[in-house]
Amino acid sequence: MIVATVLALMALPLLVLRGRTLRTYLATDLTTWLLAWLVWRRVEGFDPHFGLVLLAVIKLATFSSFLAVGRQVRWSVNRAALLAAIVYGITIPAMLQAPIDGDEPFYLLVTRSIVRDHDLDLANQYAAHAGADWKRPDLVPQFNDPRGAHGEQYSRHEPFLSLLMVPGYFLAGLYGALATIGLFGVLLVRSTLRWMEDEGVSSATARAVFPLFAFGTPVLFYATRIWPEVPAAFFFVEALRGVREQRAKRWIPALLGLVLLKLRFVLVAVGIVASGLRRGWGPRRGSSANRTRTLVLAFAVILVPLAVVWLITGDATSVHTWRELLPTSPRAYAIGFSGLWLDGMSGIAFQAPFYLFGLIALVHWNKTPEGFRTGILASLLYVFYLVPRGEWFGGWAPPLRYLVFVMPVLALGIASVWDRVSRAAVVIVAAWTLGLLVHGLRYPWRLFHEFTGENALGEWLAAHTGADFSRLFPSFIRLNTAAWWSVGVLAFFVVVQGAGRWAQSRGAQSRGAQSRGTEGAAGLAPAPRPLHPEWMGLFALL
Repeated sequence: MIVATVLALMALPLLVLRGRTLRTYLATDLTTWLLAWLVWRRVEGFDPHFGLVLLAVIKLATFSSFLAVGRQVRWSVNRAALLAAIVYGITIPAMLQAPIDGDEPFYLLVTRSIVRDHDLDLANQYAAHAGADWKRPDLVPQFNDPRGAHGEQYSRHEPFLSLLMVPGYFLAGLYGALATIGLFGVLLVRSTLRWMEDEGVSSATARAVFPLFAFGTPVLFYATRIWPEVPAAFFFVEALRGVREQRAKRWIPALLGLVLLKLRFVLVAVGIVASGLRRGWGPRRGSSANRTRTLVLAFAVILVPLAVVWLITGDATSVHTWRELLPTSPRAYAIGFSGLWLDGMSGIAFQAPFYLFGLIALVHWNKTPEGFRTGILASLLYVFYLVPRGEWFGGWAPPLRYLVFVMPVLALGIASVWDRVSRAAVVIVAAWTLGLLVHGLRYPWRLFHEFTGENALGEWLAAHTGADFSRLFPSFIRLNTAAWWSVGVLAFFVVVQGAGRWAQSRGAQSRGAQSRGTEGAAGLAPAPRPLHPEWMGLFALL
């Protein structure tokens, strides 16, 4: 494990850095190794595992900095995908310090049943304690799991992810299954960067955004664990790219893969179909009959997961009910939406701060790429139904599980407004992200918790001081005063963003009028670019 990590970290710069940039990095890398050796020699009782994780994360951050600002960098989406493959490859063993948890072993039980028994009945797997192979002999059917007419025991989870893991599991067991998810992570990175190119994002911006997206939370954790979120993100990006290019042969298979992963993604598929309707479904020269056939096929794809679940369990919605589609109280939506951004346990601000910059893209809506706007609009119905649900904040899964598939869309939006983001804010967000990575890689079992309102940092401070520090972090699970203050800060940030955009727009109009009034004059220097007032709001939010 140590040797593989060292070799992987040494390979990263050799793949993309060149010339003086590479030499400078190697000098910095050597200094880092020397400092690490001195700490190891001087500090007694230092946890070696924690030290290895800390050193690996620092080296990854150093490499990412050179990748983002280096002058001599060989960059392409394929090289970026290779970098992601290396990092995910060395992360998987770190994730397996503790047994797989949450929904992971149940997905793997279905994969095992397909490989060994060629069916989806898990009764014999539970009876034989098949989970013991993954240090989970305690597995029993989950509450309200569907049963067949002859006593068959089925999983509540859709079988498509388990089916995707069959080749990897057949070849290498648990590691092969995890490698399959990692492969989807690599495909997601490549597809997202290609999407950025399609939308006009510059290479320099893509290099700056890439590490925070591919190596940051939550994508890194979900690309190295058994959850459907990263494959769903890949299919979502491919569907959006297909809609943008008006290529039914791309977005229809991607849409089918998305809805087969989880029944809740049908809500996203409805949004994608609506986006396709707005774009006219195919080339403008296409006939009305072709567009009609495409529309019928799109709705047929949406119905496929319902049919699959019905064939397996006899109930098209499995453990869900149609009553879940009924709206609930406005208060639940307000709490859920605020918690999505600001909750101390599971909110974006604390668990994936890079995506806070997505607020800048949302405020500057008209200046963002069409792909970003289409992705956000396509996910609105999904967000509307998921926000008020309690498991939005937990459900025994790593944080932000229900939003991982939207992260590529937010990354595209952030890339489109990257010049508006304060570099000091980027440093703060990057430092916080590094802390989250160190914590998650060293203590992966702490990523799993129920929605109690507690957060790891608050608990740690409370344990060392004897004071209830958790109350200082905004909680939308157990509503506290800090939650209301955080909503005020968020509102202030949005208002400042909007005011800054309005002032910039008025300034542009004024400069345009002046330039028209002085048309033909020579030697006029362009007006200096104004400072962006939203920076102040961003610092206040952080």
